[in-house]
Amino acid sequence: MQDLPFWKAILIALGIVGVAVAYIFLTSLIGLGNPWIAFVALTVWGAMGMKMEQAPGVFLGGAIGLLISFALAGLPELYGEAAALLPAAAIVLAIACKIKDALPVICNFGLFIFLTIGTADIILGQKMHLQYLQDLAFGALCLWIAPWAVMKLRSGGIAGD
Repeated sequence: MQDLPFWKAILIALGIVGVAVAYIFLTSLIGLGNPWIAFVALTVWGAMGMKMEQAPGVFLGGAIGLLISFALAGLPELYGEAAALLPAAAIVLAIACKIKDALPVICNFGLFIFLTIGTADIILGQKMHLQYLQDLAFGALCLWIAPWAVMKLRSGGIAGD
């Protein structure tokens, strides 16, 4: 895209900003409180090259990262400090899978970014994990699944898959 005229790049950027504003407006209409969490997923996806086949890993890995951080926050409160061993074991397994390139749709950069977000003190203290998970799921629907479905329908590919 380096040979793209600058004015076209500006138009594309304005289109992206328009989609972001529309997404924020839509999330506010339905009462979701953290549309930015989906933008984190988009940023991770963009850093990876923004190929459509990478999107499931970013969103699913992100969801797993939030669930592990939720377990880190909640299990010790419910079952005692020893319960932290379960999410700790999940983190060790995720790292091992990443090293071995196993289960890439789950154990990927998205998992570790959202695990990092989910273990931030403010998130742990306010226990916002499930809200973030809901917001991430809506982001996946709007920013990955819907565009994927439109692309497949345009190419006649959903029924033929």
